[in-house]
Amino acid sequence: MRDRSYAARVLALLGLAMAVAGCASGPNIVINSDPAADWSRYQTFSFFDPLGTDKGSVRTILSNQLVASTTRELEARGMTRRDENPDVLVNFIVSTKETIRSRPGTTVGVHHGMGRYGTWGGYSMGMSTTDIVQSTEGTLAIDVVDRASNQLVWEAAARKRITEKMRRNQQQVVDEAVVELFAGFPKSGP
Repeated sequence: MRDRSYAARVLALLGLAMAVAGCASGPNIVINSDPAADWSRYQTFSFFDPLGTDKGSVRTILSNQLVASTTRELEARGMTRRDENPDVLVNFIVSTKETIRSRPGTTVGVHHGMGRYGTWGGYSMGMSTTDIVQSTEGTLAIDVVDRASNQLVWEAAARKRITEKMRRNQQQVVDEAVVELFAGFPKSGP
């Protein structure tokens, strides 16, 4: 009986450790692919003009970083960048969401003893605090569209809490996110 209880506790702790490790690891990634897409036809790519990450007709630094990282990933998978009549077009969407959460903080209470004959005769003091947590969650989505049919054939999105360190190292963060997203990209070409 004791062995079963010990094994159950170990399994519960292992499950908790895996859940915590899963939360601490990279971004939350979602990938969708058109099951009817003929990936053997897709050998060339280019980018939407303007991109979803551009500001009007101005190419942003973020757009340039995403284009460079995506070009590297697609070329590593055997595709060729061709701006005239490519097989697929790539677009990016970036969004952020500010969240504010409150959670109960510390509660402190002090009470003093009883009065004569069991009545309350002392003093009482209480204090409660609320912690406010503000964070920014960012989402990067990459869309791949079949240029001939104008149909979305692959999309991937990564969502993660943005830290100040990530803001200071944007190029590295973009590279890492694009690598993780394209890990789920179908095999293209002949």
